[in-house]
Amino acid sequence: MRCPECGASNLPDAEICVACGEPLDDPTRSEDGEDPRLGRVLGGKLRLDSILGEGSMGCVYAAHQLELDAEVAVKVLHDHVAADPKVAKRFHREARTASRLTHPNTLRVFDFGREDDGKLLYLVMELLDGPDLLELAHEEGPFTPRRIDELVGGVLAALEEAHDAGIVHRDLKPENILVVTDHQGREHPKVCDFGLAKLVEAEGSAITVTGFVCGTPEYMAPEQARGEALDARADLYAVGCLLYLLLAGEVPFRGKSALATITDHLTKPVVPPSVRAPDRHVPHALERVCMRAIHKAREQRFANAGEMREALHAAVEALGPLADRPLGSFEEDPTRPKAPTRWRAWHAIVGAAALVGALVWVSSRGPGRNPRDAGLEPSVARRDAGADAGEALDAGPDDAGLDGLGDGGPGDGGPGDGGPEDAGPEDAGVVVDAGRRRAATP
Repeated sequence: MRCPECGASNLPDAEICVACGEPLDDPTRSEDGEDPRLGRVLGGKLRLDSILGEGSMGCVYAAHQLELDAEVAVKVLHDHVAADPKVAKRFHREARTASRLTHPNTLRVFDFGREDDGKLLYLVMELLDGPDLLELAHEEGPFTPRRIDELVGGVLAALEEAHDAGIVHRDLKPENILVVTDHQGREHPKVCDFGLAKLVEAEGSAITVTGFVCGTPEYMAPEQARGEALDARADLYAVGCLLYLLLAGEVPFRGKSALATITDHLTKPVVPPSVRAPDRHVPHALERVCMRAIHKAREQRFANAGEMREALHAAVEALGPLADRPLGSFEEDPTRPKAPTRWRAWHAIVGAAALVGALVWVSSRGPGRNPRDAGLEPSVARRDAGADAGEALDAGPDDAGLDGLGDGGPGDGGPGDGGPEDAGPEDAGVVVDAGRRRAATP
């Protein structure tokens, strides 16, 4: 609300001006607090029936389209906001911008109108019945990976169309995403409120509003916080923060103030979702998609919404049947990288060396193979056999010829290398005999 005395901007429900201390009156409210616009017919065809919501820029009404007997939503700017020519121009641009978008995951905008000699500005939109994504996450989370893919993937599909048209949302957050259910019970996300959208035109024009902060701190990309020119990757950062919320149950950063939150986005490293919420056992592949999307350097993020959508879908599909179980209900993760081949091979070498040593020791104590028969004391035989095993254990990976491990090369330990896998029953005796001969050699 703009102060009539000093012209300073205040919150819509403020009673006293923060700048001059003068009392503020809201001319759109009656003495009993009821909105006088309720019941009014706009343009001779739209009757405002009830209030759906209210924000700093305007109020959204459920309205009845008289000629078509249809229900729609009408967004009306607050009087003090509409009085600013710059805001009025932005609002008109919102109508033109949003009307270009026809993707089923985008809220449809049908019309734009003026009343009272341009003092009342309104937007006609489709009326949706459903919770926003933040409400849904709090009420029904944690989701299954497949549900996350469908919801976030739907948002990315809507952004893909907008970005191709040169439109950057700039205020993407779960409160701006409504989830509706069709007659078959399928969920569909709807991206709403392109009121802050920036249309990247050839001349590079942009409208700014004095004292109006563009974006929401919890979902604001670092370059947006710095006031730099934005592109589609700022929206992908916001989607990454949204994905983080669905994976970990909370946003990456939430400071004690808006400024503290923005500072965290600029300076603090992101704690991976699996560390933030270990009880949810976030799959590795999903976490990788999320962490790439919220990289502080936009050059390291996904190039476009389509690329991120495909990566998210592939990460979920890699989970197989686990994709249909809620996060936290399973610990298996087929997408987590296995130990490096070289490390696994070294474990195999150590195990094989220990086995050979054990066979040598057992064979030296077999019937008719008493060490005394070979002219040695038992302690000498055991010491020599243990030394052979110790030599194998002391050999590092390089000494054991591990450069070719895992790829079928020499020293692989696989078929054709003369390793344990190639030894048949008759070869096992040769190994034992060789060990026995070493134990009996003076």
